[in-house]
Amino acid sequence: MEDYSRTVLRFGGNPKSLVDLTAHSPDTLPYATLTAARSAGDPDLANLAAVYEWQDRPLIFLVDGVALDSDPEKIGRIRRIVAMRGDAPYLGVVSPGRLSVYSVGLEGDLSKAAVEVGQSDSDDAIFIPYLANLRPQLPKSSSWISDVILRLLTGALNDLSALGISDEDAISLSGRALFVRFLVDRDLLPSSMLPDSPDGVAALFDTASRAISTSHWLDETFNGDFLPLSDQSVKALPAEAFCVLGNILRRAPNGQLLLGWQESWDRLDFAHIPVGVLSQAYERYLSHRQPAKQRKEGGYYTPRHIADLMVQGSFAALRSEMKLHKAKVLDPAAGAGVFLLTAFRELVAERWRYDKRPDTKTLRDILYNQITGFDINESALRFAALGLYLMSIELDPNPEPVEKLRFKNLRPNILRNLNDDRVSPEVDGLGSLGDAVGDSHKGSYDLVIGNPPWATSTKLPNWEKVQLRVRAIAAERTGQEDIQAPIPNEVLDLPFVWRAMEWARPTGQIAFALHARILFQRGETMPDARNALFGALDVTGIVNGTELRFTKVWPEISAPFCLLFARNSAPSAGAAFRFTSPHLERNLNNGGSWRIDASRAEIVSNQDVRSRPEILKILFRGTRLDLELYDRLLSLGFSTLGDYWKELFGVCNGKGNFTGNGYQRLRQSSELNKADSLPGVPADYLHGLPELPTGHPLSLELDVQGLPKFTAMRIHRQRPRSIFSGPILVVGESPPVASARIRTSVSLQSLVYNQSFHGYSTHSHSDGVRFAQYLALVLGSKFALWHALVTSGRFGFEREVVEKFNLDEIPIPPFETLSTADKFKISELFEELAKTESDKIWQDVDEWVADKFKLTKDDLRVIGDTLGYHLPYAANINRAQSPTSMNQRVEFGHFLADELKPWAERYGIPLKVELMHSASNSPWCFVRISKSDQRDNSQNPLSEFTIQWADELAATECVLQDDRLHQIILGRLNQARYWTFSQARLTARRLIWENIDFLAGATSNDD
Repeated sequence: MEDYSRTVLRFGGNPKSLVDLTAHSPDTLPYATLTAARSAGDPDLANLAAVYEWQDRPLIFLVDGVALDSDPEKIGRIRRIVAMRGDAPYLGVVSPGRLSVYSVGLEGDLSKAAVEVGQSDSDDAIFIPYLANLRPQLPKSSSWISDVILRLLTGALNDLSALGISDEDAISLSGRALFVRFLVDRDLLPSSMLPDSPDGVAALFDTASRAISTSHWLDETFNGDFLPLSDQSVKALPAEAFCVLGNILRRAPNGQLLLGWQESWDRLDFAHIPVGVLSQAYERYLSHRQPAKQRKEGGYYTPRHIADLMVQGSFAALRSEMKLHKAKVLDPAAGAGVFLLTAFRELVAERWRYDKRPDTKTLRDILYNQITGFDINESALRFAALGLYLMSIELDPNPEPVEKLRFKNLRPNILRNLNDDRVSPEVDGLGSLGDAVGDSHKGSYDLVIGNPPWATSTKLPNWEKVQLRVRAIAAERTGQEDIQAPIPNEVLDLPFVWRAMEWARPTGQIAFALHARILFQRGETMPDARNALFGALDVTGIVNGTELRFTKVWPEISAPFCLLFARNSAPSAGAAFRFTSPHLERNLNNGGSWRIDASRAEIVSNQDVRSRPEILKILFRGTRLDLELYDRLLSLGFSTLGDYWKELFGVCNGKGNFTGNGYQRLRQSSELNKADSLPGVPADYLHGLPELPTGHPLSLELDVQGLPKFTAMRIHRQRPRSIFSGPILVVGESPPVASARIRTSVSLQSLVYNQSFHGYSTHSHSDGVRFAQYLALVLGSKFALWHALVTSGRFGFEREVVEKFNLDEIPIPPFETLSTADKFKISELFEELAKTESDKIWQDVDEWVADKFKLTKDDLRVIGDTLGYHLPYAANINRAQSPTSMNQRVEFGHFLADELKPWAERYGIPLKVELMHSASNSPWCFVRISKSDQRDNSQNPLSEFTIQWADELAATECVLQDDRLHQIILGRLNQARYWTFSQARLTARRLIWENIDFLAGATSNDD
């Protein structure tokens, strides 16, 4: 491995991230398909030596280029074999002083797959970071092996279904065919089973009699209960069904992996396709096959890499307190078993680390005694059983003779259908949340993990039992007998977390993929639900994946998600957790990867989450600087706009209601009016008023002349006429992307507006016109949009509209306390804007509003950075991840110097901050911080820096303090969001805190 280590080092990687595939160790278990084939003498894999990992996921498989003798066909075959795995995106061919890299793919054309290293030595030195961070020349996702198998599997099962075969029988038939194909491709099928037929193994299912004979052999050799199938079902199959099964079994001639590619079963080699790929495809099939059921149950398939991350993170937490090879794992919403498969593999690896590589008997012992899964979907459990069988064989170092591989029935002790009253007598329609899970499971597991359903309002029977059980658990954990612990809108995922507190042993681990509403939503009793959960459970980490929906990180998912990690105990005083929110990174995410950056993980106290419902949203859309700014605003003691409005006008207290949402058009769901038995309510009380149509441009001063008159006969519900009385401030719910401001407009006349707008009528105010103008300026300022972005439970989370609730929470200095000069300034600014809404005048408004809130210019810069790079619009998202300009980096350097110099000057150390040269393909840019009186040294430590910190490439920032040259080298990702004023200030804080000795002029050699 020494040659590979040198090559990795030369090209900017860390040799510690290499996994030696020629050595037999627990670290090679994820690559069991390759190591087994290599040991068996596969000529194409004889030269496959290592894999380079990034963030514990394979990045580049490395092969010996000398031994390949530049054979392009052999390289093409290896490239396709690696593509069958569906994990590493690149193949590297290592020759003396050279690394040739190809993107992996199922097609055979190498010319389009080659990735250029670069044009200079400096390019070479950053090449591996370039691959890891920017992911050049990735194949289209439609050609990923998981997508190919999904399409083939879906086609086969749909064909069987079209022939009138039930879903369960179709799954059992195709699963048995796949099991046989798996055995054949791995040379495990006894020669006595091979049919004497021109069709080869495909003939094993080409007639009813052969299919029955093959199935009997499977039942006798392994165990037929994992895919139940009766002889009568097979005999009833139409002839076309056997053609479908034969296609699954069909292999390329002589089993060769040909370079030409076409999407068909015969071009796949299951000797190299990991079981996890099949399991992921099964889960995706189920969501496609039964979309209505999927929506009702709220189940989402889980990508393998997310399951791997959650299992490995949970095992790392368990390792410090127990012999990990003995851990027991439960997935209470197992689906097709993605988490169970990963946990099984990790348990096998831990057993190997503890003792020796598990043999067949030990593998069965782990499977039967340490893995448990519950579900209510019979089809999913059949897939899960198949996956566990295949994984047991895949991990077996000596799987022959095949007769020794017989399994016990996995049902119901390892895999249990909680809707099957034959094995769960207490079936109540609630699955894992009901009584079907007996008391014997309480405290039985070291890890409870999974991706429970996220559905809402499912109207499940016996729901009150779920709520009562959750309250009982909450009361026991918190010692508060009257605790409510609500489950808002009958969401399904939160009760799974509560039940996991029963199933996991004390101090055991709990890890779930959840809908991210638990983090941010503010309505529907969600704050109470969040407070109860964080009061009962010691949460240790949260990965907020909200920005990554609609990406290849979790394909086909539109809901915001999070990963929650916890220790099964009540939180102690001062308990805290790491909270990180991965950003969108187009190149990285397009390959299904993401950056979980420990350097961006904020430490959040459990108590803060319970007492401050806005804190997680502020840290998600902003930074610590935004949180500090928000806290200073709170200290001013201003009322919110909603409370201030109530103080001024009351709410339906005889003075009328002067604020609200616009009217709603008549809906199909509108209730019948008791007075006239017609849907909705009469709208004639608004007739004759001008109406502001949806989409009408909102000028700051709205002229109602030319607007159409309101003529609708009926509306959904009545709105008080007083909210339409002029003068009136109208606010658009969708802030225009171009202006990045909440759109406000003042009408002096009465005006009807619909639900796309919010209104504040100042009709009864003594200075109504100027008061409306004041509100228009404040709500139109950058400050107001920033406040909505960092505090709203929906804007910047699920929706891109600002709801009236968000407006009413904005603090506001009382109009009555403004000076006469301020009131004149309101009229002046408003009139100038009404003439021309220039950026310059709006900037004046921002500064005037900031002054009312006692904000500084630096505060406005923080607000500008947060809005510029964290608004949920495509333009902002693209700007955030775009490469930096030279001007932006220079400005960052100036900001950084301004923050650092006062500290260094205390010790008489003048500092110089300068940009450094970066390689053309570098994902990083660098800044040097040194003494300003220090002579320039021609020695460039950049290469050393890159090598030393290659193992931290998942971070967004790296810092190297070089005491020899008395300088700090700061590396940051070359993305605009990391080179702002806010980032410079935060970076300076970290440098001051962690490198104060440098700023004081000391070195590591000083006493």
